[in-house]
Amino acid sequence: MKRATLRQLMVLTACLAGLVWPTCAAAQIELARAAFDKEDYASAYKLFRPQAEQGTAEAQFRLGLMHKFGWGAERDHSVAARWFQAAAEQSHPDAQFELGIYFKDGRGVTRDLKQAAAWFLKSSEQGVGIAQLNLGRFYLAGTGVVKDPVTAYYWLTAAAQNGYIDGMALRVPAAAEMTPEQIKETNARAKQAPRKAAD
Repeated sequence: MKRATLRQLMVLTACLAGLVWPTCAAAQIELARAAFDKEDYASAYKLFRPQAEQGTAEAQFRLGLMHKFGWGAERDHSVAARWFQAAAEQSHPDAQFELGIYFKDGRGVTRDLKQAAAWFLKSSEQGVGIAQLNLGRFYLAGTGVVKDPVTAYYWLTAAAQNGYIDGMALRVPAAAEMTPEQIKETNARAKQAPRKAAD
């Protein structure tokens, strides 16, 4: 596990003494993230689990990933889906995307393309580029939503602006069903599309 900073050690000491609970929770998440980033998943899991059980969305999301991939936990898609759902319901943008994928693929949950689209939309509105790309594809094909080339073009443009360049190529069939004025207006709107702040 990554070496703890002096501040982290002081806060953990306070935690063990039963003091400053909000600070204690934050320190535990910080240490869990450090372990996760170092790929010390066993330690990360032990640190994230109590925080997830107490309702911390970031911890719930991380446990979802750990169960999805079998990192420091049993690979179990139904457990991963439950953790993703818990975090997604608290507006965690990446958990919303992951839950959308689970509903799209029927992994850990019953396949439901409308639910997938709904979660992709929530994540897209918070600027998650990969969710925007998936949502654009859904509108392009009419998957889980009513087919809408203008909306598809908007979300595919947003995805491209967020670094998912596939969005640019996927706009071509959408643009073929749009007027030049619609393309111009949608490009202008897409400049204001949500972008997720860097973590």
